[in-house]
Amino acid sequence: MEFRHTKRFHIVSLLILSISLLSKASANDIYDAAINNPARLKADFAYDQKRKPLDILPFTQIKKGDKVLELGAGGGYTTELLSWLVGESGKVYAHFLYNKERLENNRLSNVISLRKHSLNEHAQVLAENEIQSNKLDAIIIFFVLHDIYLNNEMSDELLTSLMDALKPGGSLIILDNAAKPDSGLTNISDLHRIGEHFVKSELEQAGFVFDGQTSVLRNKQDDHTKPWGDYEGLQDRFAYRFKKTEI
Repeated sequence: MEFRHTKRFHIVSLLILSISLLSKASANDIYDAAINNPARLKADFAYDQKRKPLDILPFTQIKKGDKVLELGAGGGYTTELLSWLVGESGKVYAHFLYNKERLENNRLSNVISLRKHSLNEHAQVLAENEIQSNKLDAIIIFFVLHDIYLNNEMSDELLTSLMDALKPGGSLIILDNAAKPDSGLTNISDLHRIGEHFVKSELEQAGFVFDGQTSVLRNKQDDHTKPWGDYEGLQDRFAYRFKKTEI
């Protein structure tokens, strides 16, 4: 009898493990599909080695059908990846997307380009695009948080507005160029870097809950003294994920 129970236990354990592995593989498939989509602009593939989307996209926990706000979309490298990732049932609100080639002929039909504006007008812009309370699954700010502070666009009101727009359990993901950890805003202008301890403290004070980080973009050889783009190799970059508390 004891042997039968032991055998059943092992069978059940193996089934649970198999289901877990299949689920993980299935989740990774959506990121692989977005990254390897042949419809991506060819120039983007050259950036994959330094931007590491195969690691960063799973870290965001963004999935098909999600509604995502991207602050500082810029050239749209991440915008496009998100578009293929969330699919037709999802939406990507791309703030300050200046590469309009990506949107020609409706090729990214699920991307809504927000008008160019100062983030000081955040409430107006969110309202114009029907980004209402508890609507967004995720907000990403990739490599422009230091610019938001540099341009004096960060405010308690902006943080409150972003928090309000997220669904309970929604994520805010920050990637930026690392200054010395405790340097705060000292090098946002001359080096285009920001102190990560300051970032974590500011967002936690605003009510966001720290939910994890990844070291995939870190570079221990970087001494944090050279400007972004003036480093022989890739500068040290941090990646933080925060959550809006579940109700």
